[in-house]
Amino acid sequence: MLRPLISLSLTFWLLLLPLSQAMAEEKTQVDKIFERFESGEPMTREALTSNLTLLSKLIATDDIPRNEKLQLLKCWNQSAETDTDIALAVKNTSQTLTNIPPTAYPHFITDLMLCHSWFLQLNGDVDSAMEGYNLSVKRAYEHEDLKLIADSRSLRGALYSYIGDFSAALDDLITAQDLYESLNLTGWANINLADMATSFRRYGDPQSAIRYYTKLKAVYLKNNNQEQAMNVTSEIGLALDELGEHQQAIDNFLLSYQYFKEHQLEKVAATMATDIAFSLIKLHRLNEAEKYLTEAAAVINEKDHAAYSFMKLFMGNIKFQQARYKEALTELEQGEKAFRTLQNDRGLTQLLQLKSDVYAAMNNLPAAYGALQEFVALTKKIDDNSFSHQTTELKVKFDTTRIESENQRLIENQNLKEQELALLEKNKSLQHIILLLTGFILTIVSIFAYKQVQRNRQLQVIALTDYLTKLPNRRHIYAQAAQYFQQALKQQSPFSVIIFDADHFKKINDNFGHELGDRALLTIASAGKALTGNKDLIGRIGGEEFLILLPNTDAERACELAHQLQAHISRLGAEDLPTELKLTVSAGVATLAPQPNTENTYQDRDFASLLKRADDALYEAKNAGRNCVKAAKNEATCEN
Repeated sequence: MLRPLISLSLTFWLLLLPLSQAMAEEKTQVDKIFERFESGEPMTREALTSNLTLLSKLIATDDIPRNEKLQLLKCWNQSAETDTDIALAVKNTSQTLTNIPPTAYPHFITDLMLCHSWFLQLNGDVDSAMEGYNLSVKRAYEHEDLKLIADSRSLRGALYSYIGDFSAALDDLITAQDLYESLNLTGWANINLADMATSFRRYGDPQSAIRYYTKLKAVYLKNNNQEQAMNVTSEIGLALDELGEHQQAIDNFLLSYQYFKEHQLEKVAATMATDIAFSLIKLHRLNEAEKYLTEAAAVINEKDHAAYSFMKLFMGNIKFQQARYKEALTELEQGEKAFRTLQNDRGLTQLLQLKSDVYAAMNNLPAAYGALQEFVALTKKIDDNSFSHQTTELKVKFDTTRIESENQRLIENQNLKEQELALLEKNKSLQHIILLLTGFILTIVSIFAYKQVQRNRQLQVIALTDYLTKLPNRRHIYAQAAQYFQQALKQQSPFSVIIFDADHFKKINDNFGHELGDRALLTIASAGKALTGNKDLIGRIGGEEFLILLPNTDAERACELAHQLQAHISRLGAEDLPTELKLTVSAGVATLAPQPNTENTYQDRDFASLLKRADDALYEAKNAGRNCVKAAKNEATCEN
C-alpha cells in the first residue's frame, strides 16, 4: 500500500513541476525586491520610489500577504525630512491602525504598530513611543516573529540608550544584533551595531564605542556607502570629545559637516555644526562656536527636540562665559523645555548645573540653590542605577549564552514555520494528497516532539546552571532558597544566608585580563563548594556575586562559616593566582530566626526580605573597607 501511494505522489509532483516553476518565475522579481528591502541595503530616494511603484504594479490585488508587505514598506519609507512630513506620517499610521481588516496577519499588525511608534518618537512623543515598542516586543515574542523581535528590540534599545537606561539598552541591542546576524540581515545588523556603539559611548566607555564605530565605518566605505560612513564619522567625533580629544573631534565633525552641506542635507549639517560648536567651547574658542550655533539656529527649530535642546545648552554656555547672563538664561530655559519633553536626564543635568552657575554669577542665590537642588536630585536618580551601569558589561557577558540560546530556539521554530508555509504554498492544488499523507506526517511530528521533549529537558538543566562556574544560577539558587525558607518557617528552625562578592573585581579584569578574572571566579566557586560540601547550596547570582544557603544554621555559626570562606578563598587565591593578585571577598550574613521575646514572629516574611538584609550587610562590609564580614542589623556581630 505504501509503495503505490508514494508512486502516485511522485507522479503528481512531476506533473505539477513545470507549473510550479512557471509560478516561481513570475514571483522572482517581486521577491527579489522584497529581499532587498528586508536586508536593510541602503537605497537612494529615487530607487526607493521606483521599487515601490514597481511592486504596486506587479502584485495582484488578491495577493494579501504581499500587499501587506508592500503597505508596510510604504509606512516605513514615508518622508521624515521635515516636521510636516513627520506629523503627516504619524497621522497616516494612526488612520491605518484604526482601519486594520479582521483578516490581517499578526506580523502586519505588529510591524505597523512598530512603524507608528517610530514616527511618534521622531515627533517627540517619547512616552507613547516606548509604550508602542514594549507592546511590539510582546506581540513579536508571542508570534515568535524573529525579524520583528530584532526590529522592535533594536528600536527600543536605541530609545533606552537615549534616555540613559544603558543596561536595558544593551540587553535589547545585543539580542537584536545576534538575531540580525543569525538571519544574515547585514544591513540591519550594521545599523544596530551603531546604536550599540552609541550606548557604550553614553554609558561612559568611549574607547569601546570608537572600536565599534571604526569597524562599522570600514564596512560602509567598503560598500561605497558614503552617507552612512559620514554619520559614523560624526559619532566617532562625539566619542573623541568624551576622551578630551576635542581638536580630533572637530576634524571628524568637519568631514561630516562638509559632506552633508555639499549634498544639501541642511538639517543633518546643522546638527554637525552644533557638535562642532561643543568642541570649540571646550577649547575656549567661543566666537567660532557661536558662529556655528547661529548657523544651526537658522535650520533647527524647537520641534527638532534632540538637536534643539543641545544647541540651546551650548549657546547658553557661550553667553554665560561672555557674562551675558540674562541671554544665557533665556537660551537655557528654551533648552530645558526640550530636554524635559524628551526625558533626556543626561542633558538636563548638564543644563541645571550651568543654570545654577548663571544664577550664582547674577547673585541670585535662592534661584541658584533651587537649580542646584534639582541638579542634585536628578543626579541621585541617575546614580541610583550606577551599580547596574557599572556592571553592564559583566551582565552582558553573563547573559550572552542566554541570549544566544533563546534566539537559537526562536530561529529553529521560525525555520519550521517557514518550511510549513512553503509546503502549503506549493501544494494548494494537492490538498487531497496531503490528507492521505497526514498519517505519515503525524508520525514524523510525534518522533520530532519526543526528541524535542528530551532536548528541552537538557536545555532546562543548562538554563539553571551558570555557564562558567557550573554552579546553580540566580534562578535556580533563588528557587532553592525559597523552599528552604518555607521549610525553616514550618519547622521553626534557623536558616542563614551568606551573600558575598570579590573585592575590586573590575580592577582584576582591567589589570590582569578577563581570562584571569574568570580564573578568580572559579577559585571563589571552588572555595564555596568546599565550604558547603553541596554545590546546590551555593550559586552565582551576578557577575562576581555569590549566594550560600545554610539551612539549620544559626547566626553565630553562619558568621564563623563566612570567615572560614574568606580565609579559604585567600589561601586558594595565593596558590592558584599570580602573587600580585590579592583575591579577597566581602560578605553579608542574615539569619531567619524569631524576634526577641517571641516564638512565632519572624522579622522576614519571605526569602526576598532575608536576602535584602544580607545584601544590606554586604553593602555595609563594602563601605567598611572590604575584605570583611558583616551581619544584618539586629543580629549578632560577625567581627573576628
